[in-house]
Amino acid sequence: MRSIGFPMVLASMAFAIGCSSDRVAAPKKAAQGGQLNFPPNMFAAYTRTSLPGTDSVVALNDNGDVVGANATGGVLWHGANHERTILPIIPTAIANDGTIAGSIDGHAATWKNGRVTVLDTATSIARAICRCESATVVGSVQVNGETHAAIWVGGIRIDAGVPPNSTHAEFSSIAMGFLVANAIVLTPDPRTGGFGNFPEAFSWSPAGGWLRLGQGGNLAITTIASVNSHGKGVGTGLVFNIPEVKAVSYDLAAGTVLFDEGSYLPVFSSIFPTGINESGLVSETAEAVDQTTENNLGTVGLLAGFGSGFGQVLPPGVIGDVTAGINSAGIVGGNSEGLPVLWIPNP
Repeated sequence: MRSIGFPMVLASMAFAIGCSSDRVAAPKKAAQGGQLNFPPNMFAAYTRTSLPGTDSVVALNDNGDVVGANATGGVLWHGANHERTILPIIPTAIANDGTIAGSIDGHAATWKNGRVTVLDTATSIARAICRCESATVVGSVQVNGETHAAIWVGGIRIDAGVPPNSTHAEFSSIAMGFLVANAIVLTPDPRTGGFGNFPEAFSWSPAGGWLRLGQGGNLAITTIASVNSHGKGVGTGLVFNIPEVKAVSYDLAAGTVLFDEGSYLPVFSSIFPTGINESGLVSETAEAVDQTTENNLGTVGLLAGFGSGFGQVLPPGVIGDVTAGINSAGIVGGNSEGLPVLWIPNP
């Protein structure tokens, strides 16, 4: 229920120090080993647990199974003991029944119980899978030089095409009743008086087609990373001339957009949500700021609530921590100190 790639487009476009705030104290320096000196009340009540290996976590399911990627392929960590299995596909998502979505040799594919199923003969990738209905997989496919958003149901492709003024769209997340995507769209740029190609978040349905999600929030650039079955989605946004990447909360059912207007600052300069669970808990990766020097210190993992505008640090708050997603139990997957980990809620 997460996306890969589009947040990096935002990250490459702008990072800057934001305005001041008196809500929380900012970290002033890194302690030994790269751990930041956050106040105790800024930490989530979580414990970090290591996974075997050195792979990068990309997704987890509601049963606590986790998938990761490395330079040559992928891995599965299964069960309470996190037994590590080498995968023949590059994984991007995992359903609750253990079906893993991803790609093999440039084609969208799934893996389950040792069996690979290639979903498409065209160049394609499966980005997300419906956790409770593993027969439905979404991602993108190359069609006549364009990248089209694609759905595979029982191995049959449905080509959703692209929104107007776009040649590149990719489904990023799916939940029961909701399907969301990111697209590159030709958009007016008031800074130049012309047009530019910018990421935009969309929802899609067979009946209604494409619907731009960020249109109510004056957001110049948007992405959506994850959606749950209540229609609550999370992603990122930028406003022209305000370069910090902000967390954005989408309520697809109500048609509203909540733009977190800097309540994280000055502790964090930019926020990248990576997943939302059925309870509305959100996993995020954030750029921490040294308030004394106004320098970005590096990334840390956060736990937030839908539309809350504030998150707590996943302990121990080590520079370089990144999150990959969150499951229904509130377990967050990611990497800490360069190694795969789970952050598990304390009893």
